[in-house]
Amino acid sequence: MTTREELHALIDRLPDDGIEAVAQTVLPLIEGSPRHTRPPFIGMGHSGHSDTSARADEILRETGFGE
Repeated sequence: MTTREELHALIDRLPDDGIEAVAQTVLPLIEGSPRHTRPPFIGMGHSGHSDTSARADEILRETGFGE
């Protein structure tokens, strides 16, 4: 099986919710342009708080972590 055939087979097995991420990754290679956007998974853990690190112990207590 050639690499191209293997890639087609992988795409056929890809779940629908992964298609957009793969397309955004491959498209710049085809167009020859650099990637100008961040992958969609960047920032998915964004809480909106700028003091999360300073509040780590408090947050862990609130969630019951370590009990």
